[in-house]
Amino acid sequence: MPVISTGTHPIHYEEAPAVSVCGAASGSAAGCVILEGMASEKSRAGFLTKFVAGFMANWQVIASVVLLGGGVVGLAATYDEYCQVTDLTYAPAEVREDLLRGASATGYRPGILAAQLETESHWQVGAVSDAQAQGIAQFTDAAWAQWGQGGDRRDPHDAIAAQSRYLVGLKERLAKYAANDDELLDLVLAGYNAGPGAVEEYKGIPPYPETQNYVQKIRSLADTKYKQTCTPDRRFKQSQIVRADAPVPSSAAATPNISAQAAGLYRR
Repeated sequence: MPVISTGTHPIHYEEAPAVSVCGAASGSAAGCVILEGMASEKSRAGFLTKFVAGFMANWQVIASVVLLGGGVVGLAATYDEYCQVTDLTYAPAEVREDLLRGASATGYRPGILAAQLETESHWQVGAVSDAQAQGIAQFTDAAWAQWGQGGDRRDPHDAIAAQSRYLVGLKERLAKYAANDDELLDLVLAGYNAGPGAVEEYKGIPPYPETQNYVQKIRSLADTKYKQTCTPDRRFKQSQIVRADAPVPSSAAATPNISAQAAGLYRR
């Protein structure tokens, strides 16, 4: 009880008892619940009113956010088409459709097939190796008999179709020696160069410098000249199908079926 001092005689005041609004209104606990419910309803109504007012005041901002979100999703869905992403910018125009079909059949990017063909022959239809491998895909007589299906290995379209069939066959045969798809690609390329038997013998890329260089060169071309991009590297020149007869250029490092086959390393 608080005390107020007035001189020598303190004056004492009684505290007024607290008054329960709930009890005064209803005389029972139920009345308190009713009042609380009414207050809660008023609070919700007030919140809803403020929310609607806020939405109306800022509807343009909200709409912009929604449209921007939808635009980002749409942009992501159409980006490839918008920027014309491709890995065939520098591939010969006349065989691009063949490379796309080959990619669909093999599961490899068309740029990888293009990089392999450039390494094989530099796109020279008349390229002939010491082992008599011919065409842009450099098939020997024996390899063409198995994968050519009666076509002409000096015809670029037939050669790319045969290249694709052979790559599929190599994937199926050598898959058990690879831990993942990336490693399998190296084995497939090595098998194309040295023969699948050599890969099986070593359970990996054979220790032939030519074959190792061959795989490395294709990988390098696939990551540069034939990479998948919207902004091709302008240092490279457009490749063309060359129809004049010519030997396989020495600059085509480790072209498959050339020295590997000539050395008797090509095995089925």
